Amino acid sequence: MTVSDDAATPDSPHPLERVLSSLDDRLAALDERARHREAVIDRLHSENRELRAAQDRTLFDPVVADLIRMHDQLAREAGGLRGRGEERLAELMAGFADDALLALERLGVEPVGAGVGDPFRADLHLPLSTVDDPDPARDGTVAEVAAPGFRDTVTGRVRRRVHARFFRHVGPADPAGSAPPGKGT
Repeated sequence: MTVSDDAATPDSPHPLERVLSSLDDRLAALDERARHREAVIDRLHSENRELRAAQDRTLFDPVVADLIRMHDQLAREAGGLRGRGEERLAELMAGFADDALLALERLGVEPVGAGVGDPFRADLHLPLSTVDDPDPARDGTVAEVAAPGFRDTVTGRVRRRVHARFFRHVGPADPAGSAPPGKGT
């Protein structure tokens, strides 16, 4: 009896087993490629959603700018009416200003404030003027907020900086006619 090349020996696998093993390897490679493709598709889908959201936010930039201006004008008018004692109209204008804030929030823009004494931050504050103050500890801090800032809630980007006046340290005034030490003698 002769042993053919196709016959299985105890040391070598049967030809059918070799074919099945090869198919298993191929299926595993195809499965890995399919998982990779799915991951790429998911990533591209996510990036596409982010791009569309950014495009939508950009589309509303003019509306956001107009709503910010409208809020400022309404809030300013409400303050002027309160100053003249027209409380009922002031409340109406303040309500319209609040409505503008709500519309901004629906567009993904939130107001940003500052408190008296907050240190100056170039990325957040827009200085309008300075207020002289003898206290050196308050130098460069917020004295008064004139208008709130606004920030994009999705990106965190400041859309408009807080408009504020800042304290500036001034020392005691020199007596009239005195020269600084070491000068004029």
